[in-house]
Amino acid sequence: MIRYLQNSIENMRDIGGYKNNEGGIIKLGKLIRSNLPINLSNKDISIINKMGINTIIDLRSYEEIKTRKSIFEGNKDFNIYHIGMNIGKDIPEKEEFVSKSYIEMLTLQKEIKKIFEILSKSDRIIYFCNAGKDRTGVITALILKLLGVSEKDIIDDYMYTKVFMKEILKKYANNNTKILNIITPKRIYMEKFLEEFENLYGSIEKYLSLIGIEENIIKNIKQKFIG
Repeated sequence: MIRYLQNSIENMRDIGGYKNNEGGIIKLGKLIRSNLPINLSNKDISIINKMGINTIIDLRSYEEIKTRKSIFEGNKDFNIYHIGMNIGKDIPEKEEFVSKSYIEMLTLQKEIKKIFEILSKSDRIIYFCNAGKDRTGVITALILKLLGVSEKDIIDDYMYTKVFMKEILKKYANNNTKILNIITPKRIYMEKFLEEFENLYGSIEKYLSLIGIEENIIKNIKQKFIG
């Protein structure tokens, strides 16, 4: 299942459409993951407005945001949240460190709590980092896990970035094979993250409770995004 948004952004796609473990379907048009949106045309913005999307979550660090602003900055049609995830913005030294960096992101409790609080208040959201791969990938995994989506589908969703960002990642690596191998999404990265997450926390509900997310917020998110 993949719902790619046909616009100027390479890796902007809907995470809806997946079945969950109770027979429900994750609603379409509600949760849109993306790489950094900087090239949207006025037509693209119009389509996003017609979809009813009014909430933007920029997962990047504040330094990154200052350096490269998204197309949504300053647009009063959208509620924009700057989360400031500092972990996951740098390239790990080795491939085996990628999944470790994903686990390290879970220590950003204040930031992740804020994201789930926004999810409970808004129902049509675009969220992104730079490539829409690491920080966006981890947040997507947590969201889909809460909504009861299978690990196979979570991993498959993560791997679509390899398809859509292939040329951009090659260009970024600039013929450096080691860097390209590290930054190219691999199933093992997300598999190890999900395995370690389970070992550390047991369930997504326990993790969210640990970081201060109340049960009514969890219930609200499930009701809002599961059809």
